[in-house]
Amino acid sequence: MVDRLKDKVAIITGGSTGIGEGIARLFISEGAKVTICGRREELLEKAAKKLGPDDVLAIKCDVTRSDQVKEMVSKTVQRFGKLDILVNNVGKNPAREFTLEETTEAEWDEYMGINAKGSWLASKYALPEMKKAGGGSIIMISSISAVIGQKGVGPYNSTKAAQEGLVRSMAMDFAEDKIRVNAIRPGWVMVDSLREGREKIMDYIESLHPIGRIGLPEDIGWAAVYLASDESGWVTGARFDIDGGYMAR
Repeated sequence: MVDRLKDKVAIITGGSTGIGEGIARLFISEGAKVTICGRREELLEKAAKKLGPDDVLAIKCDVTRSDQVKEMVSKTVQRFGKLDILVNNVGKNPAREFTLEETTEAEWDEYMGINAKGSWLASKYALPEMKKAGGGSIIMISSISAVIGQKGVGPYNSTKAAQEGLVRSMAMDFAEDKIRVNAIRPGWVMVDSLREGREKIMDYIESLHPIGRIGLPEDIGWAAVYLASDESGWVTGARFDIDGGYMAR
């Protein structure tokens, strides 16, 4: 299938690497115009060249800053004329294990700021433009960590649970505006940050997924295409486990 997202405009936060770049690539292949945002200009420029300058707008943006988020949404509408889709993908992943007792206030605020506040701010400023467009789709890239217990990653898991609370609330608040809000819960997905420091246990991590491999960004991307397209017109407030069978265990 092609052109499933023809004439649609999307913002993908954290769109320059990993899952975000994979989603952007598939959105473009299905006909969408895409804004990718992130905090590192060199990665944004590299991704934009790879994805195609005609279809991509790359914007440096810290999603914890309301002024920068507002500007990102405004520039997207100026460039492409409207906004139909928001993918809240940007997030801080756990770089080490630490209990909640060991968590500093600064660490807690950083995780909550990027993952939870960032998703709220991006949604807050995208919603008025989606209403003008006659509807839209907000996709939260959550995690299986939102619903399982894991040792040493309490701040991260808490933010993912918070994101899913936003999904349920926004789905109810904006259904009458034809704005659908859903979450994707990835399992372990192959990105550079996953391998760092975990090389010795990669076989074990793969074994946690009954399908027998770690996910690829495209595995999440195809689910995002479905939720962004009109095919999912009767889907809102839902959470999709795209996890190679991890949760079925």
